Amino acid sequence: MASLPSYAGSGTLKLESDSRKHSPTSLSSEKSPRISYPRTHTFTQSDGKSDSVRSVDFQEALSIIKDGSSFETSCYVPLLQECINRNSFSGAQNFHSHIIKTGTHQDLFVMTFLVNVYAKSGAMENARKVFVSLRRKNVVAWTALMTGYVHNDQPDVAIDVFQEMLKVGSYPTNYTLGIALKACSALNFLELGKQIHAYIIKYQIEQDTSVGNSLCSLYSKCASLDSAIKAFLKIEEKNVISWTTVLSACGDNSRASRGLRFFTKMLGNNVEPNEFTLTSVLSMCCTVLSSSVGAQVHCLSIKLGYESNLRIKNSIMYLYLKCGWFSEAQQLFNGMEDMSLVTMNSMIAGYGEMMELAKDGLSAYHNGTEALDIFSKLNNSGFKPDLYTFSSILTVCSKMLALEQGEQIHAETLKTGYLSDMIVGTALVNMYNKCGSIERASKAFLEMSARTLISWTSMITAFAQNGQTQQALQLFEDMRQTGVRPNQITFVGVLSACCHAGMVEEALGYFEMMQKDYKIRPVMDHYTFLIDMFVRLGRLDEAFDIIKKMDFPPNEFIWSLLLTGCKRHGNAELGFYAAEKLLELQPKDAETYILLLSMFKSAERWEDVSKH
Repeated sequence: MASLPSYAGSGTLKLESDSRKHSPTSLSSEKSPRISYPRTHTFTQSDGKSDSVRSVDFQEALSIIKDGSSFETSCYVPLLQECINRNSFSGAQNFHSHIIKTGTHQDLFVMTFLVNVYAKSGAMENARKVFVSLRRKNVVAWTALMTGYVHNDQPDVAIDVFQEMLKVGSYPTNYTLGIALKACSALNFLELGKQIHAYIIKYQIEQDTSVGNSLCSLYSKCASLDSAIKAFLKIEEKNVISWTTVLSACGDNSRASRGLRFFTKMLGNNVEPNEFTLTSVLSMCCTVLSSSVGAQVHCLSIKLGYESNLRIKNSIMYLYLKCGWFSEAQQLFNGMEDMSLVTMNSMIAGYGEMMELAKDGLSAYHNGTEALDIFSKLNNSGFKPDLYTFSSILTVCSKMLALEQGEQIHAETLKTGYLSDMIVGTALVNMYNKCGSIERASKAFLEMSARTLISWTSMITAFAQNGQTQQALQLFEDMRQTGVRPNQITFVGVLSACCHAGMVEEALGYFEMMQKDYKIRPVMDHYTFLIDMFVRLGRLDEAFDIIKKMDFPPNEFIWSLLLTGCKRHGNAELGFYAAEKLLELQPKDAETYILLLSMFKSAERWEDVSKH
């Protein structure tokens, strides 16, 4: 693990750049302001004469340098800034060449700014070369290079640069520390982040907005919510980014209700939310299924001018679907002039979720049909489905037992190359299993390039349910050999396979393995399959022994299994006991009374018949 090097030094932490007498480009942590520069620039022609040119635009400047004219030093920075605005890497290279030709590369301020230009263009190799060539490296240059590496997905290199900076005795600014913390967040380097935090405490800058925001984000990413909230509370001037970071931290760490309370406090402090705040809040409303709060946020978003914001509309629509507000979600969907793939995916996934909450089969079928219609529109509208589209629509097909549509989608995943994705492959295996096509499920499973616990468990369960016990148990052993750790549901599938085949020794062995090797506590389903197995074999006393060893009270299904087995195998006394227990749980169940009366008559216990 990387750590902060120790270095000698006394005095207070320098928070301002000392590279030049005039200020370098501001490096605010929240948003870099545009550089203000004069619109009149002076350049020198090849014959040595100077001209003043008003409002030289970008293309004119490129033409001028080709003619061999030179600029005043102050003209390069606004032109390089324009390269950033246009994301023009080639323009930066042209100006860089001209800077070297005219000798301006000796100017520390211009070359430091060039590091920033290359970094923001994603050309980190060029940025590094310019940085290395600097005769003196100030904190702005170090920070620009670090920022470039973080923004170009190389946080580990950014950490190396930060440590190198400290070793040479350069003091970081608030923004430098914020970037270092962002790098730690990206790498989940909590310990290194804590060391930087200690550095921040030492120099008493915890209250700084940019530093506090970065600390809050780091602790949230590393699942330390309490520390994230403490960092937030230390901030003296909390801006919208501060509030958004802390409430998002709550949502990301399964504390959605607390996040919504922070949002209420934010509004109470007259801080106006932005689109990222609103989408985060709507996501938390989805988590707690709070349609009422979501509807208020919807109204607030309209009031703030976000009515046409696609990200927010997608979030609202998905919330309405999850909360069962079909007509509102459909109205929002139909009213959208611009749609994205996310919009379509949200509707498909939303209808899929509502199939689970449907009151009856007809409603569930209607929701599934709507999802399939939207998938058809998606294909006809020019959008290309992604892995989320395919996994959602295959799940819908599973719930509808729509094998034909599932096969068509399978063909589409082959054409688009998404079949190799674990999420899509698992959804496909599950779809074929639910539709009863065990051969196709097995084929799809074998074609998967990588398998998850869910896909292994789904296939084991499918074999068990289709009476293919040996295949189920062999697959379980294959799974263990690949290093995948089974869970409770996996063992339900394994015990189910043993139960249907009457494999008592194997079932008891797997039951013991589950507890001893994997430290999994048995749940009701595990006991149910063991008891069912003994009942099927007529070994009723052993079934009853299992019931007595359970860590929790048996449910009505277990007593019903035992009662039915006793009736079938003629164990009247144990059957009477099971019936009494069942009636305690279901005192008004007519079927149990009829079965009990039948058993009393068979045993000629007429007195008991009259009692019941």
